[in-house]
Amino acid sequence: MILKFKENRVRRAYLGGKKIDRFMGKDNPADGRYPEEWVASTATAFNPDMPKENEGLSLLEDGSFFIDLLKKEPEKLLGKRLCEKHGAEQSILVKLLDSAERLVIQCHPTVPFAKENFGSDFGKTECWYMLDTEPDACVYLGFKEGITREYWKELFDKQDVEGMLSCLHKFSVKPDELWFIEGGVPHAIGAGCFMIELQEPSDLMVIPERVTPSGVTLVDTKLHGGLGFNKMFDCFVYEGRSESETKKLYYRKAKDVSNAFSDIVGVDLTDKFSMKKLKVCGSFEVDLGDSYAVCIVTDGEGTVSTENETLDLRKGSSFFITANSGNLCFDGDFSLVMCQP
Repeated sequence: MILKFKENRVRRAYLGGKKIDRFMGKDNPADGRYPEEWVASTATAFNPDMPKENEGLSLLEDGSFFIDLLKKEPEKLLGKRLCEKHGAEQSILVKLLDSAERLVIQCHPTVPFAKENFGSDFGKTECWYMLDTEPDACVYLGFKEGITREYWKELFDKQDVEGMLSCLHKFSVKPDELWFIEGGVPHAIGAGCFMIELQEPSDLMVIPERVTPSGVTLVDTKLHGGLGFNKMFDCFVYEGRSESETKKLYYRKAKDVSNAFSDIVGVDLTDKFSMKKLKVCGSFEVDLGDSYAVCIVTDGEGTVSTENETLDLRKGSSFFITANSGNLCFDGDFSLVMCQP
């Protein structure tokens, strides 16, 4: 079964979204405070400064919440194997993200830290697959060698943002690149990045910057996530690496292979999720077996069919394939990214 969803833009403190509008074929694309599209989402956004009930949860085309359907038929949607592992919970979250300005420095918890301190079975390991980038686009990723908890907290207390950024490696980014970010690793997305983000299904984070680059002051709870200003610094993993070591560990380059899946995120990076690229030229068939998938069409147009349904696809289309959907037939000339647990 193939599921489609209503648009699900989520409010953030940074500016962006124009590239998402263009990607989805909207008239009059513009940047604003809704720079993320959460796809097939069962996670809620953490916006303590302006909470909105159910923000982040995806709606099906009939207006009902996807999470409610999932609770009713978890094994049918997610598959028996994953239900045995996670229960009636989807274990990934997929986003489109467009940064018109640099995002604040942040850090997400590992699974053990999330369980102990947030009561969550999921941390927030994530990855970024670049769809489009401005010429000077970059990301900040991972501590340099020698950064200690004491020094990092000292920079926070002084709000020395440039000092904090100088503690992180800065990498230029290009389309078709993949950057992986483990829980506990500090990072910041630079301006001019349009990406598919695949992550564990949470919005847990700590933030050492009080004010965003465009001047939005973040409330204390958004900074420490409810942990308090001392405990929040335990979320960071203080394992510094050289620039070359960091890139070797966290960088991958996607490849195009006609009528076949090519791994973008595989088991060499993580056991939490996978990401594949598919370039359809004519016709391609696959059976995903007892596993679900979240897909985003990145270019071209065509169709995807099961035994009982056919869905028209074009650049910007997104959809959810339930487990045990049987043979999937892709026809046309297009590329898509498939995200799976």
